[in-house]
Amino acid sequence: MLYILSNSPLHCNFIILLDILNKNDDLILIQDGILAGLSNSFFHKKIKQIKSQKKISIFAIHDDITARGLLNNFSKEIIIIDYNKFVSLTIKHKQQILWS
Repeated sequence: MLYILSNSPLHCNFIILLDILNKNDDLILIQDGILAGLSNSFFHKKIKQIKSQKKISIFAIHDDITARGLLNNFSKEIIIIDYNKFVSLTIKHKQQILWS
């Protein structure tokens, strides 16, 4: 399953999202959702914890990160992708959930 987070993790129940992720699920952080990938944040620590427990991949859109000037403060554990890879992930996963 592909999960897409578009809102800030402060404005949704991000912890529940991480809890429901299963093995081989993918999560894409877009728009304000990329705030979850800020290095050394509370949410970043939760992401690292869940990645060590489950085999999931977490991605973030490069343009959204750079538009907010956060590239230098972004987690190395999150894979930064472009829109072509975003489309590839939507093709890979027939089931998708937009988490907001």
